[in-house]
Amino acid sequence: MKRKTVWRKLRQEAIPKPEKVNKEGFPSYKRTIEEEVLAVLTTGTTANLFYAKAEENIKEMLDVLRRCEDLQFLAKATVYARNHGFMRTLPIASLVEISRRSPEVFKAIADKVCQNPHDWQQFIDIARSKTVRSGVGRALKEKMIKTIASMATYHAVKYPKAVEDMINIARPHEDVNPTVINYIKKKVHEGDKQLEALKIVKTSDNEDEIIEAIERGRLPYEVVTGSVKRMTPRIWEALLYQAPYFNLIRNLNNFGRNGVFDKRENLDYAVKKITDVNAIKQSKVLPFRFYVAYRMLEDFRGAERLKTALLRALELSIANLPEIQSKVAIASDVSGSMSSNLTGDYSVVQCIDLVGLLTGCLVKCCKQLPVLLPFESVVREDIAAEAYTKETIFEIARVFRADGGTSLSAPVEWLINKKEAVDLLIAFTDSEEWVGRSFLEAWTDYKRDVAPHARAYLVTLLPYRDFPVPPQIEDVYFIYGWSDAVLKYITTDPKEQLLEVRKMSL
Repeated sequence: MKRKTVWRKLRQEAIPKPEKVNKEGFPSYKRTIEEEVLAVLTTGTTANLFYAKAEENIKEMLDVLRRCEDLQFLAKATVYARNHGFMRTLPIASLVEISRRSPEVFKAIADKVCQNPHDWQQFIDIARSKTVRSGVGRALKEKMIKTIASMATYHAVKYPKAVEDMINIARPHEDVNPTVINYIKKKVHEGDKQLEALKIVKTSDNEDEIIEAIERGRLPYEVVTGSVKRMTPRIWEALLYQAPYFNLIRNLNNFGRNGVFDKRENLDYAVKKITDVNAIKQSKVLPFRFYVAYRMLEDFRGAERLKTALLRALELSIANLPEIQSKVAIASDVSGSMSSNLTGDYSVVQCIDLVGLLTGCLVKCCKQLPVLLPFESVVREDIAAEAYTKETIFEIARVFRADGGTSLSAPVEWLINKKEAVDLLIAFTDSEEWVGRSFLEAWTDYKRDVAPHARAYLVTLLPYRDFPVPPQIEDVYFIYGWSDAVLKYITTDPKEQLLEVRKMSL
């Protein structure tokens, strides 16, 4: 009894005392401000979450950005998140914060964050909301004028309302970009081939003339559908055959609603393009995009073939993800908090869908069959057993469902009880544990008794910053974000994500 007491005391002394509690009152730790910033920028959402209302969530995220004193890091993390994540609102809000603190740093990264007029429009809205700063100052206007000066006609055609907002705020002289400014302010179409083509689309009643103008002017889908007096089946078909890959994926419902896929040859073309290996590789569309397109697809003629094509493309896109040689356990959080919804284009998706999809992707990346440990308050062996029978990523993802409490230690306890040694434990979670003992206690026992060389990767899917492990604990690493791209960090240096941000040049 005395020996057990001694060992228990030693283990307790090795575990740092918690510094705070999470939203359910469970002990948690602080990480570095750099990690908090990265978590906010890559997972930030303006939706209501399971543990926090939207307004409270936004205030907490903005507070993190303001507490980051290293402005260079904040700027680099903002650019990183805009280019490597799916959500753009928080990186743009961070750019507004940076503009308040340093006009020079703002100017250096603005074009890397606001990549089109729509981004600038959101930047203006956030700046004028006074949640981050009080309005749009001179430095911001000067940068917008430079952006307008170099703006291509294509952006003015595709985002006319956003460009109009930029012009109204910045008030550039007409000479800055006569073609764009005269088009937006005076509706002048002459002197530019794309604008001249657009004028034909707006004014002509000749179907052949309109189609020729669309093709010659390479007019964006959104512009044509909002400009033509009467959309005909032939015009819809013309848009289909000139649609870039991602544009096609996003507008399948519009084509379907308008009868484009009633023709067998049009459906055949779309299916062939969606599943084209080279097109998938060149477009760099990752699995999650295909999943969202599948979930959003409506019921029309040809929809079932398109669904099959999207799922095939989802599988093919895995070729761009790295292979994992190690023995892996995948701990997928299926607790009730995973029922939180995302926002924007992804509002049809809950976090449980992300968990299932990322788990399916990871299963495909593992050379050895991984140990599946879906968990809530306990490990759900029934879900794992069902997932093992599935062949595709989509089938695996559909097995997961959100319910129950959150015990991040449950999968570790399972590994301890089974004496199952793995090289990597990869968990997809919001880290908001509140049932059972702490993850850190269980992980310490697992490392001591079963797998001394094991490493844990906790992939954070939501902007909660209640961490179950402090920074000084070795072999437990956090990866922030839910882009499929986060999987690459599991196969590289464990600290590669933060290192990649720090090494960026502005």
